[in-house]
This record gives sequence, structure tokens and C-alpha cells, in this order.
Amino acid sequence: MCPPPEKVNTKGAQKIPMNRNQRSTKRDPSYWKYVDVLHSVQNSNSSVKRSASSSDQPIPRRTMPMLDQFHPFIHDFIDNIVDVKADNNCGYRVIAALLGMGGDSWSLVRNHLLKELGKWSDDYIKLFGGTNRFEELRRLLWISGWI
Repeated sequence: MCPPPEKVNTKGAQKIPMNRNQRSTKRDPSYWKYVDVLHSVQNSNSSVKRSASSSDQPIPRRTMPMLDQFHPFIHDFIDNIVDVKADNNCGYRVIAALLGMGGDSWSLVRNHLLKELGKWSDDYIKLFGGTNRFEELRRLLWISGWI
């Protein structure tokens, strides 16, 4: 047996040559450092007046009568307000008008609701907590001469 031509290192992992910049001890800043720098740059530029762009201006909304009667937080959710004749059927008139059927089609809306109650009676009895309330609602929706 003969000795190896060069000395073989048997300890530790093989060393990979590195460039000087790969051996830097400076660590990458955390994400929060990047965010802090971004905010400090934006705050220093905030003293400069920005020109008004189209995204800064509020979208003009058409004026609706009686909108002030609703709480302000709900105004963004209101698309239309319909003023109907005040009678015992005004809620049904509003639904008919908003469905495009015209305010005078209120009886059709009541009829459709009555049919809905009949079709899903078991579910509505459970929902209302018994047959007494269910029958009361059916009686209130009943229009003499219908069905």
C-alpha cells in the first residue's frame, strides 16, 4: 500500500469557495423595515399638494327623495326609492313597483306570497314556530275572491 499523493481532509463537509459578497455579515432587513421605509418616504412627500385625480373625487349620486329619512350608514346600499299610495297594501305596492310590475300589481305580489306559503308550508311552520302563526299569516295574505 502506498500513501495518497496529497493529504486528504477527513473532517467536516467539503468547503465551497464563496465570493466576498456572499460572505457578508449584513442581514436582509425584515419586511417591516421595508414597510417603515415606504411609509417614511410617503410621509415626507405628503407636504407636497397632490393634484386632484378622478379617483379622489366622490362619485356623484343622483338625489333621491326621502333619502334623509334613512340612517346615513345605509345610504350607500339604497339604489331606488319608490313613493307609493299609502294604504294597507303599500308594502306590496313597493315590491311590485320595484319588480317593474307597476304599483297597481300589489295583489299579484300578495297572491305569489300566499302560494309560496302553501308550497313550503312545512318549512314555514318550523320557521314561525307553529301552525298558529303560520295560519295567521295565511289569513292576512288572503284576498277575498283569490285562489
